[in-house]
Amino acid sequence: MAASLSRVCYISLHIPYGQAWAQDLAAAFRFQPFAVRETPRVRQLALRQGAAVFIVNERLAPRHAGGSHGDFLYDVDPRPALGTASNICFEVDDVPGLCEQLQRRGCSLRVPPTEVGDDGGSVTYGVASSIVGNVSHTLLDRSRYRGPFLPGFQAIPGAPPDAGDQVEITHFDHITCVCSRGTVLLPTLLLTRFQHLKGGQS
Repeated sequence: MAASLSRVCYISLHIPYGQAWAQDLAAAFRFQPFAVRETPRVRQLALRQGAAVFIVNERLAPRHAGGSHGDFLYDVDPRPALGTASNICFEVDDVPGLCEQLQRRGCSLRVPPTEVGDDGGSVTYGVASSIVGNVSHTLLDRSRYRGPFLPGFQAIPGAPPDAGDQVEITHFDHITCVCSRGTVLLPTLLLTRFQHLKGGQS
């Protein structure tokens, strides 16, 4: 039986050094920061509204040649950082099994199945390349984790509650990707095509 994708966990943005997009998400769309991971080189800030979560990845200093490729946990470092969505994370029930299936279909793994844990439990994740330019896909099993977000992230004390205005975002309904002519994304990610036509036909 094929391993299944259960839902989108988060979408991550890699922003060019020196730009501040987290404030825009918070101000314009009322996303609230709730967890952060910070090292001397990078900051990963998680923001949410409803079940919709963005991770904003930013460098705290310019990246130098020969720098670490593993600075960003649960992700890879796109070069150059184009200031767009660069990773779509799917929750799955069997990360090693799905990674193996993807490799058999010709997909390259940027990060092999890896376990990360803390006092809240552990998660398993891998990162696969996609045919969509600079976009990668994190495959994540967090069924064994009971912490606030993901191991390595710290909850932000006193994070403000939802603003409570009329702007309400509950979840990601769909994601649109632009592929090169002739490429097919569906078999690579074990997805199936569907369409809804006028009159209820599908």
